[in-house]
Amino acid sequence: MTRRIRILLGALLLAISLSLLIWGFAPSRREIRTQPIAPNEMQLPYFFESVS
Repeated sequence: MTRRIRILLGALLLAISLSLLIWGFAPSRREIRTQPIAPNEMQLPYFFESVS
């Protein structure tokens, strides 16, 4: 009786771990986010003052 319970628990644990493994390798949903950027935010940072 105890051997049968151990085998059933092992099979259940194996099934749960395999389902989690398959779920972990499944590709995630693709999300596209659009964020408007103002033109004044598209400038490069200005580190140095003009060299004379």
